[in-house]
Amino acid sequence: MAVSVEVSTHGVELARYQRLLDTLGRSDHKAELLESIGAVAESQTRRRISDEKTAPDGTPWAPWSADYAKTRHGNQSLLQGDGDLLDSIEYQVQRNSVRVGSALAYAGVHQDGFSGAVQVPAHIRRITQAFGKALAFPVYQSVGSFTRQMEIPQRQFLGLSSDNQTELLAVIGDFWQDVMKEVGL
Repeated sequence: MAVSVEVSTHGVELARYQRLLDTLGRSDHKAELLESIGAVAESQTRRRISDEKTAPDGTPWAPWSADYAKTRHGNQSLLQGDGDLLDSIEYQVQRNSVRVGSALAYAGVHQDGFSGAVQVPAHIRRITQAFGKALAFPVYQSVGSFTRQMEIPQRQFLGLSSDNQTELLAVIGDFWQDVMKEVGL
């Protein structure tokens, strides 16, 4: 972030503006502002996942397929199974910017959508029901590797809606008002 202003006046006004420019240029103010922006943007993203269920442009997320919906239970919703994605949302301040996202490998699949083949490695599967009836004791079965076709619709959760932008502009405005009070303007 850079601020460049040329003032061609002298006296008290010049001193006030010089104090403001010196204060605005302090790196601790910039870091504090970026931390505030990051915290708010992270909160907005978490709210989008947990409550809003829409892309930043307001488009509702595609619902689960009928077959997939049968595998979900009462406290699960779109992009929220065990809460791992929601818990992974974080922000990072990097020099003059803020990044909000998730380090989970599948976060990008939900953000962008995916259509294609996926290789599933060999594994042991725990079977708890057969032919629609619960088994008295689970059975373990070896499953060989196979390729599976996946169709995951885009459910964009990263980005700023117009309401998010308005909220962030208010945070920035409040921050600078406090800085200006600090220097007596």
